[in-house]
Amino acid sequence: MNDTQFGFSAADWSAAAATYAEIGDRAARVTTPCGEGKMVWRIWGQGEPLVLVHGGAGSWSHWIRNIPAFEGDRMVIAPDLPGLGESAMPPVPYSPESIAEIVADGITELLPDGVCFDMAGFSFGGMISSIVAGILGERVRTETIMGGSGLGGKFGNLKPTVKLPLSGTEEEMYAAHRHNLLAFMIEDPAKLDALALYTQGQNAPRTRIRSPEHATSEKALVALRKATARLNSIWGEFDIIRPYFDHRRDLLAAICPDAEFHVIAGAGHWVQYEAADEVNRLLRRFIA
Repeated sequence: MNDTQFGFSAADWSAAAATYAEIGDRAARVTTPCGEGKMVWRIWGQGEPLVLVHGGAGSWSHWIRNIPAFEGDRMVIAPDLPGLGESAMPPVPYSPESIAEIVADGITELLPDGVCFDMAGFSFGGMISSIVAGILGERVRTETIMGGSGLGGKFGNLKPTVKLPLSGTEEEMYAAHRHNLLAFMIEDPAKLDALALYTQGQNAPRTRIRSPEHATSEKALVALRKATARLNSIWGEFDIIRPYFDHRRDLLAAICPDAEFHVIAGAGHWVQYEAADEVNRLLRRFIA
């Protein structure tokens, strides 16, 4: 009898799958227009809205260790971005700006006019949420960027990733997911638990748009200069921008002199997963 699954015990793998399903299933699933199909959103809890925008090759579940910390007293809204997760493709040609327009239109449909909300965006989602903040203006109370792209500057901590072996075995597929998580997302191998690997396995194969080509652009900066949201950011010490933190800090401070810029020791790019407790504490304070 095989009592291991992709490097984890069968019990741990089963628990990860159950956690993923349970958190997803307790959300209300709603849709808004997206190209020729629908954009999928999940909503947990009640209270002041908190919109969480995931990164490239992801879905709502990039926030799987953060949603439970906020759903008790906030309305947590997490989309699958166009071309990712369960959402339809955006109309072509698409760009971060056109994707952000679809997201902003969706938020406007989900939240009545005049309702303000807090927003956080991770990686590619940091760029998209920044553009949304520029579009929706005063409706966005706070914008928290986590490992965000589109701020210009260099990337210094890039490690090679591997292509998914789509015709390979499940074992080969999950070996590729593990490699890519450690190369790009998670710094401490001990933090790559069954839930992280299971989540990557759900998300990566559904990636239909490419976001890295926009990472070094200044699209987020341009949008943030028009936004009115209170701005803060969180980064892992081993984020892909290492060692160029000071440059990003200066760029954000030029837009919002009071912006807090936190670098969490020991964490990688997927900071809100690898250092969930600390990120949750910071985000709770930012949106208070």
